[in-house]
Amino acid sequence: MQRNVLETVMGAVVLLAAAAFLFIVYSASGVKQASDGYHLIMRLDQGGSITPGTDVRAAGVKVGTVVKQEFDDKAFQAVITLDVDKRVQLPTDSSANVDQDGLLGNSYVNLQLGSDDTIMKEGDTFRYATGALSLGKIIGMAISGGGKSDEEKTQ
Repeated sequence: MQRNVLETVMGAVVLLAAAAFLFIVYSASGVKQASDGYHLIMRLDQGGSITPGTDVRAAGVKVGTVVKQEFDDKAFQAVITLDVDKRVQLPTDSSANVDQDGLLGNSYVNLQLGSDDTIMKEGDTFRYATGALSLGKIIGMAISGGGKSDEEKTQ
């Protein structure tokens, strides 16, 4: 009888430790379900390196998070939904680019502020958005002549 009580207590301790570990990991991940920001849309030809929870930064400072990634089967594009802090007012000609921390670092969305007088609002789509260049693409461009056309290569 005493052994069953000891096993039950040890099992409860293990379950509490596992729950505490999961809570710490979730808290440190920066992923939040509810936000007081607004959602903006970014369309990319290749959005594989951007997943929900990815940072959105402006001037190097985190101002939001990627909350959703979908595939548009008509335009064959990745549709990325960003949750941006409501204090960050972006002009409509702003751009969103996928960048990396260093050569092999984590990807993030970098917002470049525009100069237009009108401000983006909930559900707007960035007119200018570019994906990240992978190391393989950069090496391929260097080997093939840096992306120059055939006319430029022969001149």
